Amino acid sequence: MILRGKDFSDSDIKLVKKTISENPSSSRRKLSILIAERLNWRQPNGHLKDRAVRDVLLRLDQKDIICLPEPVYELKKQTAGVKPIPFIEPTAELVGQINDFGAPVFKVVETSQERQLWNCLIDKYHYKSCRILVGRHLKYLLYLHHQLIGCFAFADAVLQLSARDQWIDWNARQRQVGLARIINNVRFLILPWVRIRNLASKVLSLSTKIVPRDWEKYYGCLPLLMETFVDKERFTGASYKAANWIYLGQTRGKGRSGQNYYYHGKIKDIYVYPLLPVESLHKRLKGQGEKP
Repeated sequence: MILRGKDFSDSDIKLVKKTISENPSSSRRKLSILIAERLNWRQPNGHLKDRAVRDVLLRLDQKDIICLPEPVYELKKQTAGVKPIPFIEPTAELVGQINDFGAPVFKVVETSQERQLWNCLIDKYHYKSCRILVGRHLKYLLYLHHQLIGCFAFADAVLQLSARDQWIDWNARQRQVGLARIINNVRFLILPWVRIRNLASKVLSLSTKIVPRDWEKYYGCLPLLMETFVDKERFTGASYKAANWIYLGQTRGKGRSGQNYYYHGKIKDIYVYPLLPVESLHKRLKGQGEKP
């Protein structure tokens, strides 16, 4: 049985059942950590894949293969706690043409102070506010001439996306394996006092070169494709188009909470950026080309 890209054998399932029976008072989170340790299921950087295990446990529970304890919290309430910080907005706008400045600098968020700053800025200035990014992700602070100009973030790809999956033309098994090579631009914020023409498209163009290298460094896996969603009621997607991202179509207005999909009616445009020639990309994502 393949779940989250891992082939679970009969002995693996028995180990899961045994761990649950031996720890009847443990929470789902504690069980996922224990099971990840016993399966030695880790990310390329050595960290346990306990979030992936929690997803697997939910699926096994839904199939009546195991019986999980009742949850002590609801996944849909996972919002990031944002601590207030002493951030003062500039009194003057930063204006000009992109050629008047050097290249934007991408700073990976690593320290607690940087995380607090990123969370605070996203929560205050981004329309989606600050929420927990589940699974693998990289957050960036963006600078121009040593001035903070925005925030950026990539995370794991969406599990199922009709327009993308039809474009790649892969089957369910190929998708389970290939998803690890796709990353999603989940946040992009240029701070409201920054008024530099073509800045957004410049940042997006640079991201296609910088982010894949960083992702490989932190997670040991080189992405082959970038994806993103654009809220068509708020934005035109002009910056993505100018940066040569490809428009694939629209979402169906559905969201995901745990393993459940629900209709929310917010239709978004889908854009992707291939990091290889399209024909080679499709073969690699389907496991038909040379392994990276």
